[in-house]
Amino acid sequence: MSFVPPELVLCILEHGYYTSLRTPNYTLLKAAALVCKTWSGPAQTLLFRCATKLEQHNISIFRAALLSSPGRGKALGECVRILEISIGGTTSNGGLGCSADDFVILLQACPQLYELALSITGLHEFEEEILQKLGDVGRKLKALTLVQCGLQSPILFQLLKIWNNIQFLKIEKEIAAWPWRTATTPVLRRNTDAEELAHRPGAEVCLYELALSRFPTPDVLTWLLESSADSLRILELRDIPGPTHRPILSLHAPRLRSLRLGYYNIYSAALLRMCTALEELVIYHVPTHFPLAPDLPPTIEHLSFRNPNHVYRNTLQPIIEAVDALPSLKVLTCDKNAEQLVGDYEILKAKCRMKGTEVIVSDIPFWVYEDPVKVHRFPRTRSVSNFDAMF
Repeated sequence: MSFVPPELVLCILEHGYYTSLRTPNYTLLKAAALVCKTWSGPAQTLLFRCATKLEQHNISIFRAALLSSPGRGKALGECVRILEISIGGTTSNGGLGCSADDFVILLQACPQLYELALSITGLHEFEEEILQKLGDVGRKLKALTLVQCGLQSPILFQLLKIWNNIQFLKIEKEIAAWPWRTATTPVLRRNTDAEELAHRPGAEVCLYELALSRFPTPDVLTWLLESSADSLRILELRDIPGPTHRPILSLHAPRLRSLRLGYYNIYSAALLRMCTALEELVIYHVPTHFPLAPDLPPTIEHLSFRNPNHVYRNTLQPIIEAVDALPSLKVLTCDKNAEQLVGDYEILKAKCRMKGTEVIVSDIPFWVYEDPVKVHRFPRTRSVSNFDAMF
C-alpha cells in the first residue's frame, strides 16, 4: 500500500471519515495510521483534526503528542480544528478535567483551532492572568460551545469579551450570572433599572448562529445579541420562546434564515410568524396540539422534523398539511420513526413527489450538531466538504 500517493490516501480516508452517526471514525483512522509510513501522515492529520472528550485519563496523552517534539508535535497541533475538553473538577463522566494552566498550554499548541467545546466544573471564573493568555491564543476561534459551567459563573462573559471573533455560539446550560460584574456589583443581580441597563455595553461578538438549551434572563439575552442585529442567521431554541424573550428575538427574526425549535406551541408560532425570510425550519417532534401550516412562511425550502420515541406521535397529518402549504419546499428531512406510520408516510412521500421535493431519512441524533460554517443552501450537515471553511 506504500505506493499509493498521499493525496489519494487522504481522499480515501476522508471518504470514510464519518460514521453513520456523523462522528469521526477514530477506529478507522487509528488503523490507517499503522498501515505504513505513506498512510500514517494523512491518517494522523485527520485523527487529530477533531479531539473530543479530553479528560484526566487522556489529556496527558494528547498533550504529550503535541509537545513531544518541536517538529512532529507542532505539525499535529496545527491539524487540530475542533477541541472538546473538560476543565476543573469532577466531570459528568466521573473523571477530572485539566487545570486552567494546562488548558492554556493546549490552546497554544493548537494555533489553527476553529471550534471549542468546554465543560467546566469546580472553577467559578478564570483569573486575569489566564484570561490574558487565552486572549492571545484564541484569536482564530470562530465557534464556542459551553457544555457545562456553574449557574452563577461569569466564565461565558469572560470568554466572549476576549474572543470577540466568535460567530457560532451554543450554550447548553442555564446562565444566571450578570455580564457587567464589577468589584461592587454582585454576579447575580436582578431588578436593575431599565435606563441603567440601556447604558451598559453589550457583547461585541457578531453572531451568525446562536443555540440555546435554556433561555438566559432577558437582560443577558439582550447583552448576547447586542452586536448581532445584522449578522444572526441561525437560531436554535430547545426552550420555549415565551413573552419575555420574544420582543428581543423579534428584532432579529426578519433576517433569520434558519429556525430550530425544541417545542412548538402558541409562543413558538408567534416567533415563527415574525421570520418572514426563513429558508429552513427544524422541529424536534411532530406538533399535534397546535397547527403548524397556518404560520409557516412561504419562503421555507427545507423542513425537518423528528418523531422521537419520548414524544412519539401516531400521525404525520400536521407535516402533510405543512408540505401542502409550502410552495418553495425543496427538501423534507425526517427520521426512521416516520416510516413506521406507513399510511401517513406514503401520503407524505406522494405529496413531496408531486411537488418535486426530495425526502431525506436521517439517522443522525438530534443532539449531534452540524458543522459551524456559514450556509449557502440548507440543509447544512457534518461533511468533509466543510473542512476548507473551518479556518
